[in-house]
Amino acid sequence: MNDEAQKLMEELGFSREGCSIYFSLLEKPSGETIEQILAHSSFSSRDAERAVKELVEKGIVLVSSNKLEASEPKQFVARIQDMKRTEMSRDLDALNAKSTRLLSLLEPQYWELRLGVRPEDLLEPLPTLEEMEIRTVKVIANASRKISISAETFGWFGKVKEEIYRAIERRVKFRLLMTAKDSEAVSRAREAMGLGMEVRQPTEDWYPVRGTLSDDKELVFLIWATNERNGRRPKFFRPHFTKNDGMIRVFADAFDKRWSDASPV
Repeated sequence: MNDEAQKLMEELGFSREGCSIYFSLLEKPSGETIEQILAHSSFSSRDAERAVKELVEKGIVLVSSNKLEASEPKQFVARIQDMKRTEMSRDLDALNAKSTRLLSLLEPQYWELRLGVRPEDLLEPLPTLEEMEIRTVKVIANASRKISISAETFGWFGKVKEEIYRAIERRVKFRLLMTAKDSEAVSRAREAMGLGMEVRQPTEDWYPVRGTLSDDKELVFLIWATNERNGRRPKFFRPHFTKNDGMIRVFADAFDKRWSDASPV
C-alpha cells in the first residue's frame, strides 16, 4: 500500500499499527483470525490487540465467523467523516460556550469603564420563559400600589393568580390588557375581573411586547419577533428584567396609550 494512503489515514486519527493491520486485511478478501494477524505483525501483541480493537470500534474492520475482514473503503470513510463531524460539532459547542462565557465576563467591564454604566443596570437577561414567570411573581410580590400587565390571552394567569390575589389584598390596583379571542381567554378575563382586576381588550389585532410593570419601578418584559397567529412556531427575543427609568417610561407610556384606546372585555 502506498505511503500516501497511510499518511492520510494517520491524519484522520489512525495509529500506525491500525493502518498496517487494515492494509494487510485489504489484501486478504477472506479475512484473517486475530491469531494470524498477531503472528505476522511487526509490533507487540499488546499494540496489535489495541489497534484491532480501535479498528473494530470505528467500523473499519468487521468481525465475521471469527475472522477479521476489511470494511469497504467507501463505507468506512463515510463513517469516519460522520465521526469527525460529531467531534467537530462538540468542539464547536464547547467553543461557543466558552466564548459566550468570556463575553459575559469582559463586556460589562469594557462598557462600564467607557460609558460609566453597566449593561445590567439597563437590562438583565432572563434565560427562559420559566425564569420570566418566576421573576414576574417576584415583581407582583414587590408591588405596593399598582401593576400593569400586557398579555395576549393571559395563558399564564394560573401561574401568578395566587400572587395577584395577595397583592389585591394589599390594595394593589391591577390593569390588564388582554385579547379574549376564545372561550378560555374569556373565562380567564372573567376570573381576573372577579379577583378585582380591571381588564380591557386592546384595539390592535396583535402587539409584540408583553410584560408586567410594578409601581413604575420594576419591569419584566418579552418582545415577540413573529406573530403567534401565523400558524408557525413563534419566535421571541430573550426576556428581560429592568429597573431602568428610561426603559420603564417607554413601556409605561405605550401601555397608557393602549389602555386609553382599549375597550372593556
